[in-house]
Amino acid sequence: MSFEADTAVTERRGAVLAQVSRAWEIWGPNGGYLSAVALRAAGLRAPVGHRPASISVQYLARGAFGEAQLEVETLRESRVACCFGVAMWQEGRRTLTAQVWTTGKPLGLGPANRDVQMPSVPSPDTLKPVSDHLGDEPAHPFWQHFDAHPVRWSWPGNPDPRGHVYEQWMRFKNHVPGADPFVDEGRALLLIDTLLWPSHWRGEPAGTDYAAPSLDVSVWFHEPSAGADWLLVEARTPVAGAGLINGGARVWTRDGGLVASGGSNLLHMPMKPGA
Repeated sequence: MSFEADTAVTERRGAVLAQVSRAWEIWGPNGGYLSAVALRAAGLRAPVGHRPASISVQYLARGAFGEAQLEVETLRESRVACCFGVAMWQEGRRTLTAQVWTTGKPLGLGPANRDVQMPSVPSPDTLKPVSDHLGDEPAHPFWQHFDAHPVRWSWPGNPDPRGHVYEQWMRFKNHVPGADPFVDEGRALLLIDTLLWPSHWRGEPAGTDYAAPSLDVSVWFHEPSAGADWLLVEARTPVAGAGLINGGARVWTRDGGLVASGGSNLLHMPMKPGA
């Protein structure tokens, strides 16, 4: 299957439904994948010609595989901008809630400046894939959906000299960009949510014995990625303490387009009970 097919939403008798696929498993359904489904649900109700402007997601319970029902409420609607509230329900529990802004503003309208630049990194064609470092079988089904080429491979105990930084080119398999902006930009949402933990983990000492699920994720969309196959994720987790890990990420196209920026708080969860 593809990212587009596995995040699809349909409307039946007034209800918005989705099938959460087991193919996107990392200790349960990947949170970024569930957020991308919520973004698609907002896109279902957005006016024709709108694209996502931002999304803020709160993860309330662990997701489940199988059917999900999404409640989409229009909080603000105008010709140029709309705000939607989205709640995902599974097995009688609300697993996440999200607010999504969309806009129909024409591209190129208004002020234009950018005080950040894409990192100077090699192209994905010149870098080794993750499989060269880990082997052909991914640890979780989630990773089978990508071609992933890290800029600098490292393990815990051998951190990047710059700190908790991780840069990786990612390409979604079986995805043809350009059909739907809520699908295309959902890729950046998923990647920002997912790559913050590797950014933190690789900067830690060897033998790290905890996990860190996301409490939330917020993403702002900047430039369309409709023509992009490879996306560069520039992830940083510079702050950790008091049981929380905070990070942010930017997603870039090959030609230096800034697709999205965002961040998340992750919750420290020891592997050993009572730790």
